[in-house]
Amino acid sequence: MHATVTWLRDLAPGWFALLALAENAALVGVTALLGHWVLRLPGAHRVTAPPGPVSRLELGLVAGATVLNAAVTVAGWWLWRAGAITLTLPLDWWALTDLAVLIVVMDVLLYVGHAAAHVRWLFPYAHRLHHVFADARPVTLFALHPVEVLGFGGAWLAVLAVHPFSVWALGAYTAVNLLFGILGHLGVEPLPRRVRAGAVFKWVATPAMHAGHHAAPRYNLGFYTTVWDRLFGTLDPHYDARRTGALPFADTTAIEIPTASPAG
Repeated sequence: MHATVTWLRDLAPGWFALLALAENAALVGVTALLGHWVLRLPGAHRVTAPPGPVSRLELGLVAGATVLNAAVTVAGWWLWRAGAITLTLPLDWWALTDLAVLIVVMDVLLYVGHAAAHVRWLFPYAHRLHHVFADARPVTLFALHPVEVLGFGGAWLAVLAVHPFSVWALGAYTAVNLLFGILGHLGVEPLPRRVRAGAVFKWVATPAMHAGHHAAPRYNLGFYTTVWDRLFGTLDPHYDARRTGALPFADTTAIEIPTASPAG
């Protein structure tokens, strides 16, 4: 690990920019492939309509997000080299603590940012673009307005700058974030009833939770947990009944079509 860190620190900016672009393109590819595999798991229940062919708009947004995410990666590299971001290398219990802190802090920030994006007068300027794709596919995770991509990236770098996080925690958080993003944009619920009906998934978001947000945008604003939705009253009132039911979202009475001015 020390050798890898030294190599990354000493890499020429142009080469690191190419590496960052390749890394983020690979994440999009992994998203598409892993999502394709999960969609074909036996017992996966579709909770939104099939998304149909990929549009040019979606492809363009995904490509733009890939480039901007690479730019955020380069910015983080510069801050790290300048000493504004500090990373620790030991693989120990502190790394696990750092991972838990990152998940909790980013869960709060993502909820707040997402709730702000759904404010009636702000929604049309950026987040509406993501909700054009009501019936999501895995790569819809990256179909975002550039302002949202840079906003998430800026929040991420700000969090890293306030504490010397473990490099292992950063890698694990990236995997957790990608996994939740993929599962939330499948349009299916792959978890069997006995699993999602358990006590853990009362608090940990199921794949159907974010799919429900795409169907009814005023609800389910959280990403990793249901904590903030429950606390602030933005959880779909039918969510728990559907989560513990045989077929999630079989009852579509609360489903609504996203508009330019959602109620929440």
